[in-house]
Amino acid sequence: MRKQNKPLVSIVIPTFNRSKFVQKAIDSSLSQTYPCEVIVCDHGSSDDTPKVMKKYGKKINYIRREKDFGPHFCWLEGILNATGEYVHLQFDDDWIDKTYIANCMKFMKKDVGVVIADAYGIFHFKKIFKKSGIFPKLKIEKRLLKGTMYSPGASLFRKKDLIDALYQGNLPLSKYSSYHGVGPDSFMTLLAVLRYKKVGIVTEHLVFFREHEGSITCNAHKDPERYKKLRNAYENVISYYMFLKWFWFFNKLKYFNFYFWIRESKRIGRIFLKKLGLFEDAKVFLKKIKLI
Repeated sequence: MRKQNKPLVSIVIPTFNRSKFVQKAIDSSLSQTYPCEVIVCDHGSSDDTPKVMKKYGKKINYIRREKDFGPHFCWLEGILNATGEYVHLQFDDDWIDKTYIANCMKFMKKDVGVVIADAYGIFHFKKIFKKSGIFPKLKIEKRLLKGTMYSPGASLFRKKDLIDALYQGNLPLSKYSSYHGVGPDSFMTLLAVLRYKKVGIVTEHLVFFREHEGSITCNAHKDPERYKKLRNAYENVISYYMFLKWFWFFNKLKYFNFYFWIRESKRIGRIFLKKLGLFEDAKVFLKKIKLI
């Protein structure tokens, strides 16, 4: 039975035709030392995934759709069905250490937007932060804007922030479409960075990414065309984030608009956004996430 003083964490596992892999993702989620619920969201698997899910019975909440709506909506449906205040999005071909959630929850405070744990052999957080803890968001933000990929599979978020990041669908900067969910996954972290002052970092290797032929990101560098699509999807999200941040900054300046140069900066900024067709999108979104 869950202790009342511990907030429930939901582990959401979206899956598609990976019955051989998803079992390890589920087993590692069920073995957590912290109270968790496990939700498996399956959109359109044509393999034996439904049969495999039956053996877990009531240990998991299995959501099945016969039609594949793509990874973005599979993630969203799983998160919308989560009852926990905090959510970890666990991809079906990866797994986590049994202490992952417990270690992340140590650093999930009111002013922390996301807690990221080191992934085995990938992030090397000890070189950047030396030890686990809560840090100003600047280092992570800089690395994200340079193109460093911090997967949601290594992160713990608030449910409401994930819904805000995913519910809008395609980003207004539609020069490049998302690449198999790449783009929206990065925006989850960027939105948390935009919304909160700090991030939590766990330097222990508690996340394991499986490298295999069907991996969307791990093997992308082997195919130039695939890698180009991957990078374009991330650049699209970074551009949108910069516009949101810029718009938010100029909106804040309204409190000091008795200075002529600030008024002019705001005016020019709004004109620039309008010419790009981004003004209304940015305004609506910033209101939605309560930054204005």
